[in-house]
Amino acid sequence: MDEPRDPTLEQRQHSLLWDRFRAGDEGAFRALTETYYRVLANYGMKLSRDKDFVADCIQELFLELWERRRFLGDAVFVKSYLLKAVRNKIIKESIKLRRFKEPEDLEFGRGEYHPIELEIVSTEAEREKINHLKSLLGDLTKRQQEIIYLRFYQNLEFDEISEVMGLTRQSVANLLHRTIKDIRSKWIISLFFWILL
Repeated sequence: MDEPRDPTLEQRQHSLLWDRFRAGDEGAFRALTETYYRVLANYGMKLSRDKDFVADCIQELFLELWERRRFLGDAVFVKSYLLKAVRNKIIKESIKLRRFKEPEDLEFGRGEYHPIELEIVSTEAEREKINHLKSLLGDLTKRQQEIIYLRFYQNLEFDEISEVMGLTRQSVANLLHRTIKDIRSKWIISLFFWILL
């Protein structure tokens, strides 16, 4: 099981930036927005396919953060704090626009995939395995896809995922365990059929 971790040097630096931003330092605020905009945009595109809508939500979020900076609390893990904030913002704005779907039905996973996997493979067989793995991931529930994205693409720990998704730490551990077990069992079954062909 994943144990709570101490903040890394980078996380401590970002936490200090957060404190400076809360004190009104525009340079610190600019550094935070530049550091996290792309992360938030990538995550937002997993929740909604509307790129302009996601960009608007992120811009509004940063504007609201600046306006409410004096009332914000400490953020040891700034990344998970902002991921949770943008998730909530997208859901809230979707409700306003009558575009809301329950979290299981959000468009998670339909955004652009990073082609890094295809860049590192050299044979057609490996490409087929990567495509098959993507297909298996696409067959997961939206919540399973979200937890895989947060854990393995954003490298968040259980406590951070718990904060972002609004689940208990134990629920995160259980969901991730079940998800990985599902992927493994489907992978083994598909390999068995490949051998028979």
